Amino acid sequence: MIQPDKMTICRICQNSSGNIEYLFNATTPGLPDQFEYFECAHCGCLQIKKIPADLSKYYPEDYHSFNTPATFKDNFIKAFIKKNRTEACLYKNSLFGRILVKIYRPPEYFEWLTKVNLELESSVLDVGCGAGDLLVSMKRDGFKNLTGVDPFIIKSLHYPNGVILLKKSINEMDQQYDFIMLHHSFEHMPNPDDAIKDLFRLLKPERYMLIRIPIASSYAWETYRQDWVQLDPPRHFFLHTLKSMKILAKQAGLELKDVIFDSSDFQFWGSEQIRKGIGLLEKRSYQNKPQESIFSKAEIAAFKARAVELNRIGRGDQACFYLYKP
Repeated sequence: MIQPDKMTICRICQNSSGNIEYLFNATTPGLPDQFEYFECAHCGCLQIKKIPADLSKYYPEDYHSFNTPATFKDNFIKAFIKKNRTEACLYKNSLFGRILVKIYRPPEYFEWLTKVNLELESSVLDVGCGAGDLLVSMKRDGFKNLTGVDPFIIKSLHYPNGVILLKKSINEMDQQYDFIMLHHSFEHMPNPDDAIKDLFRLLKPERYMLIRIPIASSYAWETYRQDWVQLDPPRHFFLHTLKSMKILAKQAGLELKDVIFDSSDFQFWGSEQIRKGIGLLEKRSYQNKPQESIFSKAEIAAFKARAVELNRIGRGDQACFYLYKP
């Protein structure tokens, strides 16, 4: 009897039958390297066969934003407005706050927080925080207890405004938090089964965790395959599906309460560029100079409309997973 290749046994559901193998080119410009991935026939998770020993060359200097964000304090009036706007979004109990929300549009991240019963005093952990830009923004909007963790930052930091960044891995942490969030960091973790168990340990009971990731059970992966912009080999180790995330959540003791698709036009223009040999960092990339890109305004508008529709029907290539610890 032929034994299955250990490298193609799914690390999420342990399936070894019928898995489909792929060979993908490195996303990093100028590197001819290729990487073996496979798609699990059971849970659909698309995963790298072997993680490179040295990943540093696949991360250009401008890949991560580790520049220290501005941590200045707003003046009294601006701080008052932001705090009341935040309270209105969280509690919806203030007429004045609701008026402020209509006048001063809340930042995008507020949409992620409305489902998690968060308060201004809640302890928040951002896993894979980089320089802490999101946490600094949350601090200016009135949140008080904010911590980030990232093993790749240069050193631990305590910003003057109270935001704390820790140079650690989550398996080195012990404190529990009211809310844990991962914004496109989970796909970079080499052992997601161990990671989600650590996250469970760090989350207080009856609290929520938010994981935002690219999704392989999507129109974009099925359409573009090796040109799918969110594939990003070898930096993305695991491209999950709804099924693989449900399996991980159950293994960790978490309840999957909701899934919100939040893909954008990026899945189209990014993938179309790769298909045509145009890198994201090139001068003619839509990311850098939209007016000099290969796309017309009408095409971008169509991409945006298509993304909205795919999100509506659960076929976008990004999703927010709301996980609850009983």
